[in-house]
Amino acid sequence: MGSAAGRGRARPVTESAPILDLQALLESVDGDRELLDELAGTFAQEIPGWISALRSAAASADAPTLFRVAHGVNGAVGYFKAGRVRQVAAEIEAMGREGRLQDASAAVDRLEGALGELKAFLGSAPWRR
Repeated sequence: MGSAAGRGRARPVTESAPILDLQALLESVDGDRELLDELAGTFAQEIPGWISALRSAAASADAPTLFRVAHGVNGAVGYFKAGRVRQVAAEIEAMGREGRLQDASAAVDRLEGALGELKAFLGSAPWRR
């Protein structure tokens, strides 16, 4: 299986697809690359707080907070057209909504890795190429 990193992209959550739809992302901002720079920077700054809040909620079995934070992450990731990362956030959101917290810590670990990959990809500013 070929590595996406070898094609100039951050390795996606799965090797089968890019981590985000760059064309759809560019279209969503009418090609405004400066806006994407700003949004990507703000997104990257939010990640540590999201992960901290999710870890705390999972450890304390706080389903409402797990749901609320994961819902926000899901929306933010959706804006960047990162469907595979969004799936992980949606999984955590559902766990919080349904009070299924037994696997929440492992799901947060997966989300942290996926967000790290997305952050690295956004940090490379592929819309500038």
